[in-house]
Amino acid sequence: MITVPYCGYRFRNPDRDAIYRPSGTDSFLFLMILSPMTFYFEDREPEHAEAGACIFYPPFVFHHYQAEGEFLNSFVHFRCDPPLPEPYPILTGRLFYPEQPEEIHSLLRLIQQEHLNRQDNYAQMEDLLVRQLLLLLGRVRTASHPPRERRYYGQLSALREEMLETCEKPWTLEQMCRRANIGKSQFYRYYELYFRRSPLEELTDARLQRVRYLLASSSLSVQQAAAGGQSHQAVHLGVGRQHHAGDLFAIRVEIAQKLNIPQLFAREPLARAVDVDRQHVVGFTVDV
Repeated sequence: MITVPYCGYRFRNPDRDAIYRPSGTDSFLFLMILSPMTFYFEDREPEHAEAGACIFYPPFVFHHYQAEGEFLNSFVHFRCDPPLPEPYPILTGRLFYPEQPEEIHSLLRLIQQEHLNRQDNYAQMEDLLVRQLLLLLGRVRTASHPPRERRYYGQLSALREEMLETCEKPWTLEQMCRRANIGKSQFYRYYELYFRRSPLEELTDARLQRVRYLLASSSLSVQQAAAGGQSHQAVHLGVGRQHHAGDLFAIRVEIAQKLNIPQLFAREPLARAVDVDRQHVVGFTVDV
């Protein structure tokens, strides 16, 4: 069985901090780098690593790496009893750049959630998730040098996570670009390159799912659903008219059924906001 003694997701150390373990650890270590670092090896020259690079250390192998500025990475230490079987063709002790690092990073997030929450059967879930990680690492195409297109991955990945976790906020393109410290044209280009969807599509889907979930929850009032589960804060949909018209109408029907307002069943212009102030439901605005 695979066990996880320690893991971290978007883990921070002090700036320019260094990790030096001349004898390694008694566990495997998979590390994803999220800020530029320098890696040192016993048998070759130091190597620079960009955000998105990965390295896989077997037990009792020399570790030495240092942040070049900000220290940020995600990782998992794990042990295997019995030892790992052979069919995992993973490069060990060398930096590599997976073609789609966000899939790997998502698994590291799930591993940390299981490790911290410790719900029923968490050990079995950790075992399954680490095996899935190993299978994915053996499958993905990798490169030994950072592709030029990966230069913005670290900051866009952090922004994406924050945006989707706080989708009820009125995010704007200008705000996203400012948080990622990148121009508008580059922001759209690299966001779609890394995540295969536009930021508007992802934000829209997250908001629609949030509203549906809150409307379906019997523990929340309609006012709370409209406020995203928080008092005095509206859910700003701001969605595209073409791809989500059906979803918007379906949500409008759900609102109408909850409040018994038949006129909301009509297909009104999507640019018009639906303002509901009935049965003392104040501040319920769904911007379409």
